[in-house]
Amino acid sequence: MTVANDTPAIRIQGLKKRYGAGDTAVDALKGVDMTVAPGEVVGLIGPSGSGKSTLLKCLGAVIEPTAGRMEISGEAIYDDGWKLDDLRALRRDRIGFIFQAPYLISFLDVTDNVALLPMLAGARNADARARARELLDALDVGHRAAARISQLSGGEQQRVAIARALANRPPVILADEPTAPLDSERALTVVRILNGMAAKFQAAIIVVTHDEKIIPTFRRLYHIRDGKTHEEPGEGRAP
Repeated sequence: MTVANDTPAIRIQGLKKRYGAGDTAVDALKGVDMTVAPGEVVGLIGPSGSGKSTLLKCLGAVIEPTAGRMEISGEAIYDDGWKLDDLRALRRDRIGFIFQAPYLISFLDVTDNVALLPMLAGARNADARARARELLDALDVGHRAAARISQLSGGEQQRVAIARALANRPPVILADEPTAPLDSERALTVVRILNGMAAKFQAAIIVVTHDEKIIPTFRRLYHIRDGKTHEEPGEGRAP
């Protein structure tokens, strides 16, 4: 599939999600619109219960929307129904996930934690490990490549988690409160890394956050209120 340079990496149109039915139904998303360009990092903010996590789960093909359309790199993945047969492959190959906790595998070393996804996608062991080492070097944790997870600091673990999210070169990365457990210095370091990785690998990154320390770093923000998104200009301060 040939994608024009101006094609958004993420396009969401009129996305809705309803939980339940009848009198007990809850409309978590009531018509969300969003676009994110390749190489762009945007913030997704809003009060608890506003639908931020629901939106990420829909885009990440973890839960099914009720209506609307979602595209990745110009291809519809959902249009009032899933357009792809293998959602597991979609999540594995085209969407990277970063969570509040790193969720690394304790019995694997750092390199194998990052190389595992490419191996599961069919990459040769040597190629997957080479890709892992490249990413670890780019994130300044290459010197910890043979370490066990228990030997890493919290900041190092989050860098390894970012490397894992990039391992299959996904066009989309979804980060859910990635700086919540970190102090100001480490939180801004993570944001700096995400911006650098977005630019280097042309990945579109959505960061869900309540973290007042990092909100001023975004050039664009989407604020969810009452189940709908409202685009707002960000301050764009360098982290």
